[in-house]
Amino acid sequence: MTWKTILVPHDFSASANHAAAIARDEAKLHGATILLLHVIDLPPQLGPETIITPPETNTPISLKQYALQSAEAHLQDIIARLAKDGATATGIVKIGAPIDEINRVIDERRVDLVVMGTHGRTGLRHLVAGSVAERVVRTSKVPVLTIRHPDERS
Repeated sequence: MTWKTILVPHDFSASANHAAAIARDEAKLHGATILLLHVIDLPPQLGPETIITPPETNTPISLKQYALQSAEAHLQDIIARLAKDGATATGIVKIGAPIDEINRVIDERRVDLVVMGTHGRTGLRHLVAGSVAERVVRTSKVPVLTIRHPDERS
């Protein structure tokens, strides 16, 4: 099977970086494009228009704008590193529930493969935090390759 579009949901963790590296290798092998997706799941107790003052700028900004700008900047850094390694990538930032947004991007962008990191949580931590990777595997219409970072501990 040839992959044309590979989605990498990215939460800026070491596991997600490792998954992006695997996706880079697959993309180069298949001539595919990588879509990096970061989903911002804003806390329900703080509205998106809540104003914060980040210490790096000391300028008031809405929580939503700050989260969007920070995520876009971080994705651009990852895209630049992937390009340096010979892969073509684009970034997408969405606000919402991660599972819903991942599945929406799969449909909208005609994704062929999802490559995502997993934190390897088990027991109570898994029960409380849940597993985005596990739920994506269960709900995705396309194959999902889950990657656990070799240095991650349960």
